[in-house]
Amino acid sequence: MKKNRYLPFGYHIQKGALCIHEAEAAVVRRVFEDYQSGMSYRSISEKLTAETIPYMENRIDWNKHMVKRMLENPRYCGGDNFPKIIPAATFEAVAALIGQKSQGEPLSEELDSIRSKAICGACGAKYKRDGRSKKYEAWCCSAEGRITQKRITDQALLESVTAILNTIIREPSLLELPSPHRENYSLDVARTENQIDRELEKSEVDSDYIKLLIFGCAAAKYEACADIEPEYLTRQLLAIFERQQPLDTFSIRLFEDTVKQVVIDADGSLWLRMINGKLIQNQAGKE
Repeated sequence: MKKNRYLPFGYHIQKGALCIHEAEAAVVRRVFEDYQSGMSYRSISEKLTAETIPYMENRIDWNKHMVKRMLENPRYCGGDNFPKIIPAATFEAVAALIGQKSQGEPLSEELDSIRSKAICGACGAKYKRDGRSKKYEAWCCSAEGRITQKRITDQALLESVTAILNTIIREPSLLELPSPHRENYSLDVARTENQIDRELEKSEVDSDYIKLLIFGCAAAKYEACADIEPEYLTRQLLAIFERQQPLDTFSIRLFEDTVKQVVIDADGSLWLRMINGKLIQNQAGKE
């Protein structure tokens, strides 16, 4: 059995052909039935382990990840030219049930707004909210799939973001960026300008050559110019926050207009990256 375990549970190779392994297929059908009846991944895996059903040679221990992969494998309903073990209608019903459980309670408009901009401070992946339990919600990195060391509740997240916005309202100068680097032309630019002057002083001017020099010089100067967009966005932010009254609750409009990203670390640290790129920090609270 071990040599065939690269195939999904429920199949084996017989006389060179891919076939259904009837004993395993019966287990597959039972797993789908058990999940539809309300059993969890873990309870199904514990049941299979207790019955000492071999997953592969010398292995009878099952875990919830094995069960989940089985329930999500479209090959069981005839995908990729595999023989059908599960009716397509059953597979689709289970997929819908998995999706329903994964979604949990729908997010409020405020939390959905934050979720759309929340990223992991360690790797930059999207942050997600696991709200499948009605008694417990947790925010974690979608890439790592790990819950924060200091759990951030929905309420703590809203309060922390609101607190940073209020800090900026009280002190708009936090939005200011260092003075932009002004034009610092290279030695090549100075040399090109001198060359242009010399060419213009000649009795016979090569207009095409001078045009090339002028265009090259202009391009070099443009490259040396400071990016004015952050400066413009900073002025825009200052205008918004200087007239903004302190917030009693989270403001979707202020958040959407001024915040680019919510950066969350595993230890619960939280920053707001504003639309001008300025990063302003706060600590998210615990439950």
